Amino acid sequence: MEILGRMVNASNSTLVVRDSERQYVYKPISGERPLWDFPDGTLAARERAAFLLSHSGGWNVVPETTLRVGPMGLGSFQNWVEAEPTSVDILEPHLVPENWHDVFTGVNENGKEVVLTHANDLMLRRIALFDAVINNADRKAGHILTDDHGQHFAIDHGVTFHHEPKLRTVLWGWMGEEISDEETQLLQRSLEASNAPEFSELLTDTEIEALRSRIAELIETRVFPEPSREWPAIPWPIF
Repeated sequence: MEILGRMVNASNSTLVVRDSERQYVYKPISGERPLWDFPDGTLAARERAAFLLSHSGGWNVVPETTLRVGPMGLGSFQNWVEAEPTSVDILEPHLVPENWHDVFTGVNENGKEVVLTHANDLMLRRIALFDAVINNADRKAGHILTDDHGQHFAIDHGVTFHHEPKLRTVLWGWMGEEISDEETQLLQRSLEASNAPEFSELLTDTEIEALRSRIAELIETRVFPEPSREWPAIPWPIF
């Protein structure tokens, strides 16, 4: 396996590697910094769990992610995707594309009004609901990649599946909206998928129980969640 480079802006060791088959983003467990609010498990295990639920639940938003041994030991290997973070932006109000969802307004360093906004897209909406399921505490704009064909990919799921509510995301454009029949089917499939034996190897029993409770509540209420007043609703930095 060849190491092509390192992502220096990542808070944990993140390498770009390649074998005879393909290119990956490799996050070795040996390079993880301990998190006081995520004391259980590893970032790599939660990366794998997010893909497992995305795949088995039918969401299909997370690139294939496996656990294997690499140059720095055991870690997560996520298939590299050729895409850019273009579906979320901070723009002056008159520059916001038609039909995009505005999340909040503010003032930039030059004193101009700006808007945090994102595309109104069914696959992006699916990612927003998926984040509510996995309790994503860090859905930054840069963690949503869009390729030349308009396909969206959700990446970076190391801080997910906590048993306490921690949803922080830039995708609040659908809050309070009704969950569709198709989305409810994804939730039901995810509830069944959560029984897969591999989850017990990746997450604690408490985290799995909380995962099932979140899914059951979404199925019952059929409403996209709204921000809580008890913790920050937007990750920082946004990008």
